[in-house]
Amino acid sequence: MTIRRVATLILLLFLNLVLGFIYIQPSKIMTFISNPNNETEDNGIITLEVDKNDTSEKFTSIPTTLPEFQSVISYKFSLNPRDLCSRGPTINSKLSLIILVCTAVPNAKERQAIRETWGSVAAANNNTGFVRLAFLLGSTNNTTLQQQVEQESSKYADIIQQDFIDSYQNLTLKSVMLLKWVSDFCPNVQYVLKTDDDMYVNVPNLIKTLLRLPVKSNVMYGVLFRKAKPNRNSLAKWFVPKSQFEADMFPDYLSGTGYVMTRDIVPKLVEASATVPFLVMEDVFITGLCASECNVKRYNVRGFAYWKRPATACAFKDVITGHHVTVSDMMKIWKEFQKKPLVCHLTKKKVSKQ
Repeated sequence: MTIRRVATLILLLFLNLVLGFIYIQPSKIMTFISNPNNETEDNGIITLEVDKNDTSEKFTSIPTTLPEFQSVISYKFSLNPRDLCSRGPTINSKLSLIILVCTAVPNAKERQAIRETWGSVAAANNNTGFVRLAFLLGSTNNTTLQQQVEQESSKYADIIQQDFIDSYQNLTLKSVMLLKWVSDFCPNVQYVLKTDDDMYVNVPNLIKTLLRLPVKSNVMYGVLFRKAKPNRNSLAKWFVPKSQFEADMFPDYLSGTGYVMTRDIVPKLVEASATVPFLVMEDVFITGLCASECNVKRYNVRGFAYWKRPATACAFKDVITGHHVTVSDMMKIWKEFQKKPLVCHLTKKKVSKQ
């Protein structure tokens, strides 16, 4: 056997090994991973604007077990403004609303932008009025970041933190944390808004909408998705294997970018979260699986949006939420809202070709 033939055989063997490795990897891809070193978080929530057949983003292969909610609910609050819902006079004649913003540990600029813009309705009253505001965080192994968060908490008293690692894969834990905190420390509020730190919320419009909606109990409002199917493509970012969700269709659920719930359903959702099988898609888990378990009504309300709107006050003048809003966008929109009167010119709608 010549040297050239031996080299050819070795090369073919190597190629076969590589191809075999590539072939078996997809079966090992896990979406329910816990990455203690991931100190940042992409706050984009799974909604219909995401192509769930897209294979461009894949999770690394780190086999792990799913968290048990018996232990999830037992996470401790390391930072807790426990009197946030009790400070100041109770105004029974007006709607009372607490806004809870899911945010990542490093996103101090986003939190500050919210305090200075659309969240200032609460911040301006030092969280003593009928609208309150707080931010939800997990924990971090970065000592410097944690010290900054603690300083921020001392200054504003609006940081709620639990001792699970703050990561993208733990968004569901953060939503359960929200429910647990409201259940334990916010008994008298009428409505709870869950949203993210890349959202712009027109709070006055939200309040006007809630005041005129007919259903005031056992209900959730937002962008309602119906008949959504789990993605069974093991290469897709939002892959949901049958071992984690067996049915061929999700229950109706609301976009996690922003939804409102009445306070009376919170304890029921907390209880359901301990028995419903865990799902990393937090909006499907909370507003779909847990809400269905509790027979909570869910309604689509015009004005909520999971998509990006133009970064202008006119685009937000008659709506409630918009997604993918940067810090500079927030400042720009808010500054334009301060102009009195706000002049908006009608624009012709473009007809999209199907």
